[in-house]
Amino acid sequence: MAIRTLLFSRSASDNVLVNQAIEAALFESVGEGEAALYIWRNADAVVIGRNQDAFAECRVDTLEGAGGVLARRLSGGGAVWHDLGNLNFTFIAREGEFVKERNFRILLSALASLGVQAELSGRNDIMCGGGKCGGNAYYKKGGTELHHGTLLISTSPESVGRYLTPPDAKFEGKGVRSVESRVVALDTVAPGLTAEAAADAIERAFAAEYPDAGRRDVLPLALGADKVMKWTGFFSADDWRYGKRTRRVARAETELFGGRAVVTKDADGKLSVTSDSLDADAVDAVNALLAGESIPDTLNENESNAIRAEAERLRALIGEDESV
Repeated sequence: MAIRTLLFSRSASDNVLVNQAIEAALFESVGEGEAALYIWRNADAVVIGRNQDAFAECRVDTLEGAGGVLARRLSGGGAVWHDLGNLNFTFIAREGEFVKERNFRILLSALASLGVQAELSGRNDIMCGGGKCGGNAYYKKGGTELHHGTLLISTSPESVGRYLTPPDAKFEGKGVRSVESRVVALDTVAPGLTAEAAADAIERAFAAEYPDAGRRDVLPLALGADKVMKWTGFFSADDWRYGKRTRRVARAETELFGGRAVVTKDADGKLSVTSDSLDADAVDAVNALLAGESIPDTLNENESNAIRAEAERLRALIGEDESV
């Protein structure tokens, strides 16, 4: 089905947990024939991927002591620093109408209109000026798909170094660490660029990509205060943001579905894996098998076999590793 209606939404909040909730409420609201663009900015926060170890990725006490917020998103991928120098975007559409390549075309077109020549690189990076200026991640559920990411308008490298755990650091928990890459702020490539100008450019490129679609502006509160409050509670919950901390007696580093991973065994002999893989659903399924649970019956035979093979490999790997 062709996209008939474009939904435009911007958040006036800079609270990462509220902005995540608005995104989730919009995700639930998009229907057939609709495509949504959501734009927002967050005050100081570290946002980790769905399957990551919070205390491995972030100096949580330091972050929170300075007034920052730890947040965990629904999608996979690695940890990122957010402040008002970042512009965040989300594309949402129903399965079959969602085309990731069109989303990237919109982003690159918007950047080009601002005088920034950018390109895609690696798993999920947008590159310009010799470094990374944006990252992307993905989520799907119930027939709806989401692509969200960040564009670095201006940078605070001292904050990145202060709060994100570098790959060679030693830290409590010893969980998986994100791949880091040299970053380039867009305002160094296009002097004077502002987040507002970048947001306007993305909206113009979004409309140009679907010239035959009508436009509807969606205020966050129009999504339903009950929905937004429900999701704010979900994203604010300690169990979601921090994860459950247990005493680990063995660990092993590896790769899983294209991302870094750490498999651990706790004092009760239970196994689990943390990862910055973009395929968060597959990591969840492996964790289900490691916990002795069943995997989703929506997976095809090849997917199921791959997940079972990875779970067996991780069991063997942790069995061979020394205690921590």
